[in-house]
Amino acid sequence: MLGQKTNVSVSKSSAELAEQATIRAVLNSYLRETKAPLETERDVFILKLPSIGKSITGELLYSSAIGQHAYGPVFHEIMPDGAHRQLELSSLARLLLDELGAKETSGPRSAYVSQLMAHIENSYRKMSMHLDYYQSHRQSLVKGKLDCIKSEQSLYYGHPFHPYPKSTEGFQDEELAMYSPEMGAAFQLHYFAIQEELVYEEWLEGHGPKLPDDVEVHAKQQLTDGAGTYKIVPMHPWQAAFVFQLPQVQARLQRGKIISLGLLGPVFYPTSSVRTVWNPAGGYGYKLPLHVRITNLVRENSWEQARRTMDAAKVIHHLQDDIQSDSFQILSETGFSHIRIDSSEDASPYFTVIHRPIVLENDSTYVVASLLESFPGETEPKLIQAIRQSDQGRQPNLDLWLERYLQISLLPLMRLLARRGISFEAHLQNSLVSLKNGWPDCYYVRDLEGVSIDRQLAAQSGWIGTLVDADSPVLYEEAQAWMRTKYYFIVNHLGSLIHTIAAFRQVGEEHYWRIVQKLLQQEKATADKRLLAYINDLLQSDSLPAKANLRSCFLIRGETPLFVDIPNPMKE
Repeated sequence: MLGQKTNVSVSKSSAELAEQATIRAVLNSYLRETKAPLETERDVFILKLPSIGKSITGELLYSSAIGQHAYGPVFHEIMPDGAHRQLELSSLARLLLDELGAKETSGPRSAYVSQLMAHIENSYRKMSMHLDYYQSHRQSLVKGKLDCIKSEQSLYYGHPFHPYPKSTEGFQDEELAMYSPEMGAAFQLHYFAIQEELVYEEWLEGHGPKLPDDVEVHAKQQLTDGAGTYKIVPMHPWQAAFVFQLPQVQARLQRGKIISLGLLGPVFYPTSSVRTVWNPAGGYGYKLPLHVRITNLVRENSWEQARRTMDAAKVIHHLQDDIQSDSFQILSETGFSHIRIDSSEDASPYFTVIHRPIVLENDSTYVVASLLESFPGETEPKLIQAIRQSDQGRQPNLDLWLERYLQISLLPLMRLLARRGISFEAHLQNSLVSLKNGWPDCYYVRDLEGVSIDRQLAAQSGWIGTLVDADSPVLYEEAQAWMRTKYYFIVNHLGSLIHTIAAFRQVGEEHYWRIVQKLLQQEKATADKRLLAYINDLLQSDSLPAKANLRSCFLIRGETPLFVDIPNPMKE
């Protein structure tokens, strides 16, 4: 059940590649979340759907310990007479959703199935469009050197355990080329001058708004003597067009409380999250509100999200000299601007901008999620390409490479949680790595909105009442903070990294999980009581938590997702 290792281009259309990726994500999500057994004989699997009395069969190319199985391109339904009916994406997904619906709901389930099918088909269609762009720009994208921007903008398939990772609702098709990172988008931002009475801002000590110089010059020229009474706020150009339609914004535009300054300044690149933008030359970075549903959530910055981000930033800023190093860096937000255009505090997420200035080496740093994908039609992951480009065409021992990566990512994250009670949402898209001579040199974690801090340790450290309020949304119970670390880094991040390396080398993933196991056993020698408890949990527990994205989407639980236990591949 192991596929080919060579990096040979596969001549497939964008639609075929998108269909295969979508089927793989939906099927693997179903298997992980329902724990349905696969009956296998050699390279053929049979999946029985007992509630609806159907069975699916296909070719199993790679059996994954973490559940990231790889399949052949053709699937069939086994008919009552033993004949096989070929399944396309829509027919296969509907069989799985009908079976899931029979398990999850007692009442009418057609609406649930139809809604989820619409999202899956939306994601498939957008993915096909992204791949069409890749096919037409393939020479420059593959032949040129991989860098941070190119890695951010080549996450073509997305989350391997999400049923519709590329679904967007809000962008028109013609707008995808303008704003989608997968289609090489780059654009100026739209800037507004907002009367300061409407603006609530909060900044880390020693920080303030970081705007391009030419934007500030233009704003002062346009506002003349009144410049000092306005705050300048950047906005995604799509969002600017959206807010112009809001009556409350129109009213304030007419009264001069809000002034549109238009498109200004340098070009920004949307990163893999679509709404976070970066200008590498100036180091400017913003997490912008975007009234677009990306996967299953509208991506605007709520008051609670801004508060959680800022509270996490305050604690990290307070500790920065103790918790960061040359090989472990936190890309912190420095502040936010929240515009109140309605009477209620959280009724105005349309303008809330979170500032995240980013200074790193664009030529040698990459978002990890993208490194674990191959360029479409290729079999060699971008991780291997980046390693070779960084080391004059050579490839290091990947066992030692993984061990080095764990030393600058897993161990610092676990020590930080044990000693300071800080847990990061360190999934693949929130993680970057810089390479030096092919080896992991520095690990970066970003997006503090996902941070959780152990309430008890925060109280013991004196942070509550000084750095954060007692009701801060960043405070969690220790068990929750540890569970989030296990899912986001161990399962989501490390699971896919190990799968990618193992599948490339055509070996079982268990080989690489033993490297993790050995490193954790060695860490025991110097571990304090809390860290030892975490290590023992990883080495002795039967299971690990995994987010149940398919079931959560089916039951419309995007804000409060379900979790499921999966077998622990590190268990001693």
